[in-house]
Amino acid sequence: INDVTELQTGGVMSLVDIFRGFMANESVLTKPRMTLGGLQPAETNWYDCGSIECLTFDDENLTQAHIDLAANRMASTNGSDFLRWLSLDRGFVAAEENTGIVGGPIGGELQADGSWKNAIPGPGRWSASSSWLLVQLDKTSLEEAGWTIAWKDAHQEKEISFNDDGFVIGGYRLSNSELIMNPPNYTEEYCLSLESPCSLEWSIMHLEGLIRSHDNNSVTLIVGQAVNVEVNRELQNSAGLVLGMGIVIIVLLYASLRRWSDVAIVSICLGGALLWMQGLIGHAATLFSWIGLDIISRSQFSNLLPILVLALGIDDSLHALHRYKEERKNGNTPEYSGKITISRVGRAIFLTSVTTMAAFAANLFSDVAALRSFGIEAALGVFSALVLTGIWAPLIRISFDEWMEKRGKETKPEDNKRLLDENKLREIAIGSGTGKRPMIIAGICLLLTIPATWGMVNLEGDFAVEDFLEADSDFAYGVAMVTERFSDEGEPAMLLIEGDVAEPSVFHAINEFRENANQKTDGVVDKMARTPDGNVDILAVDEFVEAASASFMNSPQAFYDRGFNESNCETYGMLNAPDLQDKDCIIFFYGVLTLDGIPGTEVPSSLIDLYIAPSGELDPERVWLTVDG
Repeated sequence: INDVTELQTGGVMSLVDIFRGFMANESVLTKPRMTLGGLQPAETNWYDCGSIECLTFDDENLTQAHIDLAANRMASTNGSDFLRWLSLDRGFVAAEENTGIVGGPIGGELQADGSWKNAIPGPGRWSASSSWLLVQLDKTSLEEAGWTIAWKDAHQEKEISFNDDGFVIGGYRLSNSELIMNPPNYTEEYCLSLESPCSLEWSIMHLEGLIRSHDNNSVTLIVGQAVNVEVNRELQNSAGLVLGMGIVIIVLLYASLRRWSDVAIVSICLGGALLWMQGLIGHAATLFSWIGLDIISRSQFSNLLPILVLALGIDDSLHALHRYKEERKNGNTPEYSGKITISRVGRAIFLTSVTTMAAFAANLFSDVAALRSFGIEAALGVFSALVLTGIWAPLIRISFDEWMEKRGKETKPEDNKRLLDENKLREIAIGSGTGKRPMIIAGICLLLTIPATWGMVNLEGDFAVEDFLEADSDFAYGVAMVTERFSDEGEPAMLLIEGDVAEPSVFHAINEFRENANQKTDGVVDKMARTPDGNVDILAVDEFVEAASASFMNSPQAFYDRGFNESNCETYGMLNAPDLQDKDCIIFFYGVLTLDGIPGTEVPSSLIDLYIAPSGELDPERVWLTVDG
């Protein structure tokens, strides 16, 4: 339903639909409106266009002057919902060719209360750099045709090929050593033939690409879609960084362990831990799905898991192998050195791993699905690191040393050269635990803790898209453009009203809440989204009931067909207006709205379902009752 004309639009909605409906005299703006107070005249008209003839939008004689006049009349109506379709740089600019046709506030600034400041009246037209093209898709029809809106359930594009577009990896094309979007062109036949449904994000991107390539008069940009596509592109672009990280890890491991065999053991265990983690996550997802639980839900948080496993794995393996080397230097056999390592260091690694797993698993109590899943995934990753790097790595070292000794090779580690004197390090370690000035040490610790505490309590949570995506990506650019060019209307919030919502006092309290929210209090930050005329934008079922009541006064037959005569709904006045202080009237109109929407208008019942839903199937001839009475 278009918020300007209140006409229903199928699938795609844009300024074209608004102009077409308005200039056909089909919109609510050009029709008298029946209200509970009587018939109100139309807010504007499209039959008297002054010196030019009023034409329809599709008329071959349509001129820019017709568009300018229609835009001005829609922008001047109460509420100015039309202006919400235009970017914030909108304004009424001078146009001498519209003299005697269109006039308005040239060069003025539209204020929050709908008034104008520093404007000069004169001929002109409305102008803006951007507008919306809204695409609404039917989820049920999409799923039946082989698509899904859930990225994790969609078919993953993994095919690598070389064609006319160049080197293609999945849904991306290699260009100048970087991956750029190359969305596949899905068809219903192809999607239905796959084991998993096609991703809607890829198809939306392909559609937007077609619009760009075929429309030379405008530039389009997707907003709010394809975030998963963008994240995956950046991850695959980071493959070179992963390779570089692996080389750095190997160099650092050798600098610490000084034996290539130790480096190989740790590398194998780290790779195994990563594989174990992914495998355990997959098995856990399958197990939970068998018992009807959907706990595992991969998200951007999941991309942090390899870093966690590598960090813990390297730490555990270094502790274990260094202790093993110390025991070997003392002349112990590989087997005995391994026992000491597992019983001493292994115990500490086990305790720290278990507590870390418990800490991550605490996310199970989070209300955020992504955090719950991340907690389970991280716990499984820590478990994998414990088994393979904390326990298996020293066991492999034992087996390797025993195998080498059977071949007559020396396996006792050589003394490594140290950057600092070992005796000096030992003195520092011992002295740090037997200091003679505990109060001085405690005072220093306190001085360091106070500023750290102050910084901790002043931490603020903040979400910025540039922190998660490349600043020059289409997604980040789209978000920045919308933030810059359109008013920040915040996020939608839904308030659930429970209880007897047909009670007149409850019903009328909805509008009372709306009026109270419309008031601004000095010293209190106004966080309510407002329309260009300065009023809060709160939608509720009471507005639909009042609109249905007005429709009843204008054309009552549709309501009589639903059993109005038997509903005990009282009317009053010469216009026979329904008494919305009567509970029976409210219940009756709830029933009509649920089955028919608003009769005589294009407001469907599916829209009403977003606001109210009966607990049972309604009787079509007595809509205030269910079919079982």
